[in-house]
Amino acid sequence: MITVFGGYGVFGAHVAQNLAATGLRVRIAGREADRAKRFAAGLGAKHEGVAADANDPASCAGALNGVRVAVNCAGPFSTMSTALPEACLAAGIHYVDIADDRGWTARLRARDDEFRARGLAAAIGCSSLPGISGALAVLAARRLQAVERARVTLFIGNRNPKGEAAVRAAVTQLGRPFKAPQGTLRGLRGREVVDLPPPFGRRAVYEWESPELDLFPDLLGARAVRVKVGFEARIATRSFAAMARLGPRLGRLLLSGIAPFARHLSGFGHSGGFVKMELFAPDGTVAAASLGGASEGQRMAALPAAFVAQGLAEGSVTARGVMTAYEALGAGPLVERLVAEGYELLWNS
Repeated sequence: MITVFGGYGVFGAHVAQNLAATGLRVRIAGREADRAKRFAAGLGAKHEGVAADANDPASCAGALNGVRVAVNCAGPFSTMSTALPEACLAAGIHYVDIADDRGWTARLRARDDEFRARGLAAAIGCSSLPGISGALAVLAARRLQAVERARVTLFIGNRNPKGEAAVRAAVTQLGRPFKAPQGTLRGLRGREVVDLPPPFGRRAVYEWESPELDLFPDLLGARAVRVKVGFEARIATRSFAAMARLGPRLGRLLLSGIAPFARHLSGFGHSGGFVKMELFAPDGTVAAASLGGASEGQRMAALPAAFVAQGLAEGSVTARGVMTAYEALGAGPLVERLVAEGYELLWNS
């Protein structure tokens, strides 16, 4: 059995549905017992729902009873305690999450020796960032003799459910300074224009703090790393960029007004999106790859976590310690599985 924390949420639901479709038993864990049980019942008779709080050690321990793997889709990871991975360590259970928070990733990576000593895997960031972006980076780097700088773009289609956690993550980045290998950047500042595959085209994108800033210098040898984000609704992109000039403090005050506005915008556009990876060699050569499509972008983001959890449950993933999705599955196999699910892989686009 696999427990999916936050299993009735936007991303957790995709993870749980994919796991159930493979025949694995799923336990849905969330703060609201009735919602967890209703969602589990919708998956089939053999699945179950329980009340659990991923920030509470005792609650985590109860939801982990009798399982082999836990998947953390609860978030927001920037404010989450490490109660769940610690409970997994204590119980001898593999851990998977969809975190794209840089601080969370650093905290978990620091515990690599503990997971290895217990013979356990902790697969972190099994989502668009840094899971899919890292897989694309590994494949793109094979086309270059050396990598001087890297640029990741996460482009989000508009017709996607926008929960409070997602909006809050964007708001906390507004104008906030953060360290990159090449110097200090500011969240949702630094406008650049990126060419994206149809139906999106040329779009303005802005700085985003993400684990790639720490991972890619070692992975690629890159001296400069930038992670960019953009939204299909140009008014949303421009609004966030404008508020970034005001800074994170005012942005937090505006959160209550942003969330309803963001949900209103979900009524048009596309439900897809793309992860684009661009690597630049010292001689000016560029290797670029985009993965995504016009629809089901959030499902694509959730699939790496489902793939890794399935592999750990069935024994095909044998790596131990703290790792990324592309390390657990291999960059090529991860991308191939996403393509098999209907997403497009486009080179030099």
